[in-house]
Amino acid sequence: MRKLLALQIALLLGSTLPAHAFAAPATATTPAIAAMPLNQALDQFSRSTGLQVVYSPELADHLRSSGAAAGLEPKQQLTQLLKGTGLGYRFVTPSTVTIVRDPNEGKAIAADADASRGLAPINSNDGTRELAPISVHANAVDTLAPSAAPLDATQPTSVIDERFIRDGLRFNANFDDIIKYAPSVTVTSPEGPGLGKNEGISIRGFQDGQFNITFDGIPFGDASDLHHTTSAYFNNHVLGQAEIDRGPGGGSTIGNATFGGTVGLRSRDPSDVPGITPYLTIGSWNTRAGGVSADEQLGEHTKLFADVSKESSDTYLKGTDDKREHIFVKTITELGADTLLTFVTSYNREHQNTVQGATKDEIAEFGWRYGLTNDPTLQSYQGYNNAAYYSSFTYVGITSRLGDWDVDNKVYLNTFDHWARKTSDASDNDPADNGVTFYDAKGKKLNKVADDVPGKLSDSGFHAFGDVLRLARDLGPGSLQTGVWLERSLDARYQYPIDETTGQPSGTKYGPLYNYVLDDRTDTVQPYLQYDWNITDRFTLSPGVRYSEVTRQLDAPLNKVSPPVPSYAEATYHSTLPSLSAHEKISDEWSAYAQVAKGFLAPPIDVIEVNGSKSLKPEQTTNYQLGTAFATREFTFGADVYYIDFSNYLATTEVATANGNESTYINAGGAIYKGAEAEATYALTQTLSLYGNASYNKANYKNTDVQVAATPKVTAALGLLYSSPLGYFGSLMGKFAGEQYGLDNVTDDNGNTVFQNGQRIGGYFTTDAAFGYRAASGPWGAKGYSVSVDVNNLFNVHKITAYAGTQAVSGAPLFFGLPGRGIFLDLSVKL
Repeated sequence: MRKLLALQIALLLGSTLPAHAFAAPATATTPAIAAMPLNQALDQFSRSTGLQVVYSPELADHLRSSGAAAGLEPKQQLTQLLKGTGLGYRFVTPSTVTIVRDPNEGKAIAADADASRGLAPINSNDGTRELAPISVHANAVDTLAPSAAPLDATQPTSVIDERFIRDGLRFNANFDDIIKYAPSVTVTSPEGPGLGKNEGISIRGFQDGQFNITFDGIPFGDASDLHHTTSAYFNNHVLGQAEIDRGPGGGSTIGNATFGGTVGLRSRDPSDVPGITPYLTIGSWNTRAGGVSADEQLGEHTKLFADVSKESSDTYLKGTDDKREHIFVKTITELGADTLLTFVTSYNREHQNTVQGATKDEIAEFGWRYGLTNDPTLQSYQGYNNAAYYSSFTYVGITSRLGDWDVDNKVYLNTFDHWARKTSDASDNDPADNGVTFYDAKGKKLNKVADDVPGKLSDSGFHAFGDVLRLARDLGPGSLQTGVWLERSLDARYQYPIDETTGQPSGTKYGPLYNYVLDDRTDTVQPYLQYDWNITDRFTLSPGVRYSEVTRQLDAPLNKVSPPVPSYAEATYHSTLPSLSAHEKISDEWSAYAQVAKGFLAPPIDVIEVNGSKSLKPEQTTNYQLGTAFATREFTFGADVYYIDFSNYLATTEVATANGNESTYINAGGAIYKGAEAEATYALTQTLSLYGNASYNKANYKNTDVQVAATPKVTAALGLLYSSPLGYFGSLMGKFAGEQYGLDNVTDDNGNTVFQNGQRIGGYFTTDAAFGYRAASGPWGAKGYSVSVDVNNLFNVHKITAYAGTQAVSGAPLFFGLPGRGIFLDLSVKL
């Protein structure tokens, strides 16, 4: 079975590996390493030997190495570096060594010991089993790489480590900027990198809300439709790693929409070098940002990382004027030999003038930077289209060991509020479309002011609080994982029409002042069970099962319908989701995997608001995947193929109403997603690497040739990356997104939904560059400094990248485009 699995995957993917890629690491003797903090010593050891050293930062942060003599073999020197620390090491491949807790203190685990038998992943806090779906990986060479496929993956996975987040992107980048180079990923950021909110993320054609996003293992998303306002949460100052799993995961993978994959964000840990780091960014479009971060030891057992930042920018699109403030605090406290307490709290406040897109005629007349105008007689006036976002994310986590069980528990509170004031159509430049009609409390028309600008004011906010409990233990020839995710989300929303010119409420023709007023609640329960069965030393079979139950409750004094009426609805959706993964360790450098899993997504609360509680079934998927990963010091490679059978696909379509075009939900029947993906990094030298990926993603509605909207069939990336021990670093990255369509359905003259593609968007290629210098020490007692320049869209390419709907009155299609060239200077110094 093992050989058959390996042979099938090798033949299917057609992967060919260079002969030198199997070469073992050099055994040259090593230079001396002085006494210093342990993780600095391990970094120096890694650079001098070329070995990849993988360890959790917290495992070594509080320890000091007594150093090691020169002239030793790498294994001997590593044993000396770890002597007296309570840590040991294990070679998981000839070129990759993992630092582990060692009860024998300093006795190295045999280099030829089989790492796959009984060895659990290391927890990011205490060296116990990693219970949350957060991995700590490192690249196989000491160079930058936007992503890499780990050897232990059981599904298509790309890991983006802290070095690329720090050195390949400008300060204050959002998490969509971090993941955009990964296979099968496309993003739409029309205002510039880290500026304004993202207008769309796609992974294999699954849109935001159809895949999972977690922060330190905790799922999060808008209570209404599971979307994410990327600029309202975490920037790259506070992120230590991002992992993109392009598959449903096993039984232990929790979340609302795991079938579309999971973007796992991991918060940055306190540094072992205490200090205060002020930083500054200046750049294109009047972008100004500044902040300060702190890494400190609080008492004997607690470490702190804190970050405060502020940013303002005109952004690439004129009139948008983005302002943002962010606060983040993380502490890690040792409560005992096996127990760590983690506290994280984050607060973000953002204000921007929001755009709705632009017609092709507007782009032709006003240029690619057209966003909003400064004319108060038009609906496109920037002063009439404002939004504010307030978010917080707080959790308390504890990891410990109780008898034979490893325990990881996180209790959290996630809040989000979106206040918006906007015109009926922010893209409308025709004063003939103006006019505000005022109504009394009975819906009787009082008067109409023909020149005033119509608009609406709305607010939506939710509080989600919950608990993620994970348990694991060794059991027989493998390990058992079990746990549960519990969450309750309370959401409140309202909207009422206003006269933008005067700011007065105008009332509605139905009588109530408000268009809608509603409260909703969502309760989620997800228990799971998974067993990783080590059938042999090299073959692991992992059956799992997760039960998902989602209850949505709507209590609306005025619901989102015309006319607005009171509404109460409740619906419970549930499904049992089995999974089976197989992992084959073909050699120390080469692995293969296969996976089949069921997926499930309950309809968002928007569906109940618009369509009622019983009109649409939950979405269901069956995912099949085969893949392989390969890694040596010189070369890393990952490839996979996938097939996803999607039923009860919920699609949106626009229908004409008395209030203009409005969206509604329909069951589109089903769709088939299938494709292939590959990525690789090759070390040209010890400091220079070449990265590339390519993917083919086909998503069609069943029994048709209609392509699911916003799904490029082809994506690719190519990059050259440099990282020198002397402190210089840089990257040149290109991203290609192929042809896609903005529409996959239309409404015919009889009001029926007809599936057909429209609004074709051509392929585009854009290039980003970054270069800089980082020093480990500085003048006047500084502990280090960095200076870098980041260039977005280096060649100033102008292309339409996304469809944005239609104008309310004219029905003309709206679009977003690539932001033009942006240049940003980042400076920081650690004191």
